[in-house]
Amino acid sequence: MNKIIDKLETKLSHQKIDDLKPTDAPSTQQPLDERRIFQYRKQRGVNLGSWFSLESWITGSLFEHAADPKGSEHDILANMSPNDARALLERHWDNFINDGDWQWMAQHGVNSVRLPIGYFHFLSGANSGRFASLLKGTHFEKYAAVYEGAWQRIVHAIQKARSCNIGVLIDLHGAPGGQNKDGHCGVSNSKCGLWHGLSSGKNQKTTVEILVDLAETVAPFDNVIGLELLNEPENNSDLVSFYNKAIAAIRASHVPEAKQLPIVLGDGWATRHYAEYVGEHTSGGSPLVLDHHVYRCFTPEDHNIAAEQHAENMDPDRNGKTAKWLLDMSNKAHGSLVIGEWSGALNPHSFELSKIQSKLEARTLWSKAQWRAFERYTAGYYYWTLKKEGGADPGWCFYTAVEKGSMPPSLNPLQGRQPNLQHIQSTIQQQQSNAYQGHCKYWDQQKSGGKYEHWRFEQGFQLGAQDALDFFKRGSEVGFVHNLSLLRLAAHEKEAGSSKYTWEFEHGYKAGVASATSALSA
Repeated sequence: MNKIIDKLETKLSHQKIDDLKPTDAPSTQQPLDERRIFQYRKQRGVNLGSWFSLESWITGSLFEHAADPKGSEHDILANMSPNDARALLERHWDNFINDGDWQWMAQHGVNSVRLPIGYFHFLSGANSGRFASLLKGTHFEKYAAVYEGAWQRIVHAIQKARSCNIGVLIDLHGAPGGQNKDGHCGVSNSKCGLWHGLSSGKNQKTTVEILVDLAETVAPFDNVIGLELLNEPENNSDLVSFYNKAIAAIRASHVPEAKQLPIVLGDGWATRHYAEYVGEHTSGGSPLVLDHHVYRCFTPEDHNIAAEQHAENMDPDRNGKTAKWLLDMSNKAHGSLVIGEWSGALNPHSFELSKIQSKLEARTLWSKAQWRAFERYTAGYYYWTLKKEGGADPGWCFYTAVEKGSMPPSLNPLQGRQPNLQHIQSTIQQQQSNAYQGHCKYWDQQKSGGKYEHWRFEQGFQLGAQDALDFFKRGSEVGFVHNLSLLRLAAHEKEAGSSKYTWEFEHGYKAGVASATSALSA
């Protein structure tokens, strides 16, 4: 396994997008299947925080008898018998998110969830005989029996989400040793053992193996929309190498669905670097996605900015500086960008500095500015978090944010609308004619020394518009336009032949999607 990984790592680090063309792209004569609709649509979501990967500030009741510092899941286990710990956790898993929550999410425009889990939730119950060896030497080795029932509940969650037309992004929130120093990795020792210490090399190899097994296990579910390799990894010098190895190993899988599964990469707070990385290596058949987290409540700099200034910086309608930066990062990643975590929270001092007397009004201004920016400039976003214990908290609890009005009643601006498809199709036909003429006029004026193949643009436009309409009919829009255009381009080249002008098909496809989207929004 290690020799294969090392060999593929070297190959991947030099590959370009065009070298990663899918081999089983669906025919351009066929509509996209359910799996790809789930994966490529605009993802409007929430995090199911502290359902499996526990955090004391969200579900404090579980930490009542935990060992000090009461900062991680391991602290709960350290102060309880295995039987008591198992009973406690299984009650929580069975009740924290219920059928009513799934129905409520679907009714409020949530079409995907980000599900944080630890490696121990997977290894202890997915296939204990096969994966037991991967637990050896980890902090959770002796607690395997506590987690034997975790994976079957995660599978049930995926299936329940499917029944509500909700996709699931599986997020490895805790890796062996910890990918950062925070307790949400599962331990409170602040050692970041995935990158530091004598066991870091072993932890990295084990994590890659876990990710391959996890990808192969979840990818066959139609509504699993991706696998996030690491949540908020430390921006360590080994991170790029780790990503190369993990991506190569997953793409070498014998499971076809795993080879095609979108892989989500946490940016390690080095957003520009990893936006360029994703932009270079993503493809239609095996897309990469960049995950950036947006919080403005933790640093002293953010504390000294008023709530309305935070909102103005993020507001795309006011050309805010943060919104412009977000657009720049999205462009570098070819639109393959999601906001894996964000919230309406601000530091109390930001509200004290505000000239808006109502704290809820100021929070609403901030929350909705983010929502508009993410709608416009990203392929998806996930509010942190759906629910939490304690009183009403519109800063962190999505339920409360909707109830208080700081978030809209639906994440989907089109929810409840009945689009006039006949009018949309008429508009698209008119725009296609104008776009085709404009395309031909511009490129025919260029001195290329060859004859263009403008018919490819026309075919691309027609297919892009038709795909967009198919998404609309299923309640969403195309989110990952670039990756989907590459998938369709691969089929076009197979059917119509390749040439140096196949880019015209790609341009046409994106123009067709844009045309249909603008017609729907009009």
